Amino acid sequence: MVALDVEELYERLGILGNFQIFVVVMYTIGERVTAGLLDFQVHILSVTPGWTCISDNCVNLTLNQTYFHKSLLCMMEDDEWEWDGTRSNLVNQFNLTCGNTYKISLGSTLFFIGYPLGSLLIGMIADWLGRKWLATGFLLMTGLVNCCAALLSSYDTFIVFRAIEGFCIGGLTVTFYPLLIEYLGAGARNLANVVAQCGYGLGMAFLCFAASYITSWRAVVIATSAHLFFVALLLASNIPESPRFLLKNKKDDEAKQVLKIMASWNKVDLPEVFEITSTDEPSETERAWKLFTYSRYTCAATLAQMFIWFTAALYFFALSFNMNDVLGNPYLNLAVTGIMEILINVCSYFFIDRIGRRWCMLVSFLLCGISVGICRFLPHQNLHYTHFSVKTFWVIFGRAVGGFIYSLVYLYSAEIFATTVRSSGLGLCVCAAQISSLIAPFVIVIHEDNANLVYTTLFLFCILAFLASWILPETANLPLPATVAEMDAMKYRNYTIFTEKSPLITNDLLQSNKDKEIGDLK
Repeated sequence: MVALDVEELYERLGILGNFQIFVVVMYTIGERVTAGLLDFQVHILSVTPGWTCISDNCVNLTLNQTYFHKSLLCMMEDDEWEWDGTRSNLVNQFNLTCGNTYKISLGSTLFFIGYPLGSLLIGMIADWLGRKWLATGFLLMTGLVNCCAALLSSYDTFIVFRAIEGFCIGGLTVTFYPLLIEYLGAGARNLANVVAQCGYGLGMAFLCFAASYITSWRAVVIATSAHLFFVALLLASNIPESPRFLLKNKKDDEAKQVLKIMASWNKVDLPEVFEITSTDEPSETERAWKLFTYSRYTCAATLAQMFIWFTAALYFFALSFNMNDVLGNPYLNLAVTGIMEILINVCSYFFIDRIGRRWCMLVSFLLCGISVGICRFLPHQNLHYTHFSVKTFWVIFGRAVGGFIYSLVYLYSAEIFATTVRSSGLGLCVCAAQISSLIAPFVIVIHEDNANLVYTTLFLFCILAFLASWILPETANLPLPATVAEMDAMKYRNYTIFTEKSPLITNDLLQSNKDKEIGDLK
């Protein structure tokens, strides 16, 4: 009987074969594109549509000419203007003008309340029950809830459904992404992550395109949700459960069948009978709280990642909801930033493995801090074209780099957290990120009164996140840690040469002489 190590099996199956490519495509379309659509759905569907002056009392305005200025609209009486009727969206459908504009931010905030609840709760369940069927279920739920929201006649009910959408997309993130990562070997994770994260920008760009040409907001919502049912069908019928999850739960025979399916897709021959050597050791059942109790390092690394996610989300969404400060066309705002995010993610593929995840994180937070630091000293009002163009560049550049950080943390954290607690760990990080996202929609209100406060706050958080990144280990081209003990062993990557004696490579950390080996490594 042939004995094969898990990582050796993944090498035999190919770095990125047909099966892995299929999973990457399903994840990109199913989760990342959907996240890009839903995160900005209320924002893009809340653009003030065209209105016309119908009264002679309109000062300096031409009768029956279309205007888009919200401030002018609020200065007029209700009988002096009307919507031009060319576009139906949330604003004119539910009268979200002037005194009711706070409801727009409220809708986004409720979405970000549901997101962390879903990610935290479903993340723990996924580490217990598995990834595949939960991911399939939340794909269906997200599509169904979003289509139902499009049929509602009350905005108050609509934003309640937005909270449910947030719960669904949070649960989808912490089930589908671990499923993706656990199918890949170390050499393929960077490329797969780059391709997958580009889906977020594609979702934003597609939403802008749909909202520009489809005049009914209900049709936009349904059109940007229908794909989820197709992806759920393909996932349920073609992608099995994660073999790493099955191995850690003592389901060796099922894991072997999954590996044989992968080999068949990739046209690779595996022995008819083989054993997986990593399962010779007793398997552990671990829960999320072990990240905080196992050692000071695992606790510090977990808290550092949660803070980094918090900062990345705050920076990303604060600049995203503030894009009207630099560009006049709101559809062009998100389309340009989505395309720039795609370009930066594609370019990152060529250096993220070479210089490592941690250095990419450090440099990116430094660039983000520089961009908002410069914006802090540029005038908020568009008084001069030169000032406006410089600020436009730095805000869009900072927003694009922030999008890269937001995509990098998914890969980085998935590689740091152990298989036994990977969904739970990601759930904690997503929860921390969405806490900061709760206040991001109201940045628009703060920015109108004190623009410098927004940029100063973002600058300080970027510097703190830069310092927190030093705590994390490098994970480029390393096997995924299987247990919290192996996650703790990754700290030696920061201080010593990662040799063959490392417990992450040999799994010796689970033996009774663990303390002696740690002393030898030091």
